[in-house]
Amino acid sequence: MASKFNFTALALMLFTLAGAAQDAAFELDVEFRNQLIYTQIPSAGGTLQFLANTTGGAFVCESAMQEHALPSVADDNGNQFVKINEVLETGALPTLKRNSALVLPDGQANLEKDVHGMLGQSWFGQFCWNFDYRSEMLTCHAPALSPLEANTIPVDFKESASGNRISSLPRIFIEVDGMPIPVILDSGARMRPAKTAAAILGETGEEVIAASFIIESIFEQWEQLHPDWRVIEQADAELGNVRMIEVPQVTIAGQKAGPVWFCSRPDANYVQYYSRMCGSDVEGALGGNALQYFSVTIDYPNKLAKFEQ
Repeated sequence: MASKFNFTALALMLFTLAGAAQDAAFELDVEFRNQLIYTQIPSAGGTLQFLANTTGGAFVCESAMQEHALPSVADDNGNQFVKINEVLETGALPTLKRNSALVLPDGQANLEKDVHGMLGQSWFGQFCWNFDYRSEMLTCHAPALSPLEANTIPVDFKESASGNRISSLPRIFIEVDGMPIPVILDSGARMRPAKTAAAILGETGEEVIAASFIIESIFEQWEQLHPDWRVIEQADAELGNVRMIEVPQVTIAGQKAGPVWFCSRPDANYVQYYSRMCGSDVEGALGGNALQYFSVTIDYPNKLAKFEQ
């Protein structure tokens, strides 16, 4: 007599195998500094710090490659690349699909002296991440999101007609004064405040800080509609024509947070450049000074983001 097939046992076995195949969530060794996130990777020359920038590229500063004896290779045109996955594996960090990061002269990197490179959208774009600004934790392989969860919104990425991802710049909508504004989530958005701005912001003025950006045309609308909102002229120590405006409240995924200072940027920076890179309209960027009020999960594969206060 044939024995009965145990469907319950089979289902349990398949569930167990599927769970084992999934990568477990793990916290990365990072430092949050002025709402900017820096990885901490041990190397032959000490500790490597890379800026974790959701809108940037992957590159390593030339001096860091030399001082830390990082493995590198040159292409036919003489461009140098660091074998970045070997570096990331040393720090138990997720790797990139393409094992290369461009080597940039230090003067072109636009980073602080103790920062050795950048990990950008190609690094983030493969996984589900949790950016917990409140607890200063960055977690990879966070549990996947469901569109039915509270405070969860869609994230747009540029895709081909067949649905293949072209870029991993995360685009969402926020609201200010009831007006929806398309912005990119930019964990690397930053500025160096001028002395006057630093005093108002409560900063020393010596360090780069997280920032959020808005196009000048919207900045001017806010200024006209709300003359009581504080404005700082000549706010950036490196770009003298930058202005800042304090928005008392921003609505993100149905939740209000603030205040948030926004730096002005020429319309062309976002309306033309970033809109083209995202494949949809973009009018600003939401950085760590706005995200500091949340634990943010970005589920890149499922194109969702969740904001928890």
